[in-house]
Amino acid sequence: MDNSILKTAGAAQLDAHSGISCEYADKTIYWCCILISLKGDTQSGLIRLRLRYSAAMSYRKIIIVIDEHTASTIIARYAISLAAACKAELVLYAGHVEGCSEVLILRTERHLEHLSMIASALNIPVTRTVEAGNLSTMLPKRVQAEHADLVFYPMAPGERYGAALQKHTVHTLLRTVQADLAIMRAITMARPHPGRILVPLGKVISDKERRLIFVADLAKSFHSHVTLFHLFEKHETTAMSDDILWFQEQLRLQNVTVMERSGRGTLKKALTVEAITRRNDLIVLGASGRGILRRLFSGNPAGDVMHQPPCNIILFRPAL
Repeated sequence: MDNSILKTAGAAQLDAHSGISCEYADKTIYWCCILISLKGDTQSGLIRLRLRYSAAMSYRKIIIVIDEHTASTIIARYAISLAAACKAELVLYAGHVEGCSEVLILRTERHLEHLSMIASALNIPVTRTVEAGNLSTMLPKRVQAEHADLVFYPMAPGERYGAALQKHTVHTLLRTVQADLAIMRAITMARPHPGRILVPLGKVISDKERRLIFVADLAKSFHSHVTLFHLFEKHETTAMSDDILWFQEQLRLQNVTVMERSGRGTLKKALTVEAITRRNDLIVLGASGRGILRRLFSGNPAGDVMHQPPCNIILFRPAL
């Protein structure tokens, strides 16, 4: 096979980092993979191109929502580590409601200053943005203005994902933020660097490419082990689905240590047992696509886990 094909793939990746559309890089590397498979070249060459494909798809700009709660600074540490690993720009964002207490504003500003210093020390390009108004309205506009591709949002203590009336800020953001959205609840500050990440997956994984990018980048930024967890139905066989096997293989191609586990019963109970017995530090859930009627009759398992998680937890919803 002509070495110029490999050079073209590498150039496409570099051009993508220089500002040229990633779509060009993706298509070029994709067709190079096809050519390699047709030419019968070694598996290692194909793996190298797949890794380059993954690098071209990493995050470029990450927005972190910061508020007066200490938990938001813990969540920000996850985003900062991810930005450092992806060589992404960082935007520390705070939105105050009109007439907010000066004490709360001052506390938030201190958090912004502290996190800005941490990011700068890691040579991460970082900016701070503070706006006054309704966060549900301001944040989606800010995401578009910044051309961000990932947003970290810390759930407030009183917020509940999957609440019956769906009136919390988190529900509005799920419907309006165009970028990938990581909604996080931090319940402990003891382990800000997760060594073990638990990833529940269904038999069919929706938006599996976007979820793969997020999980892989997160795991690599912390050098974490990943456990793919599947909950089997009562009479279901214990064979892993093609989607889960694909997810596992793609993580391994990116040198992420991965294992598989399974369980039965309710999602909340199974995840709680798995997280505690295997000492997982972080759970990464996929956002539920259940409609209102389905939630009323069969509940919202992801919402139950997010409300009282056994460890720190992220609800990931891919870009709209």
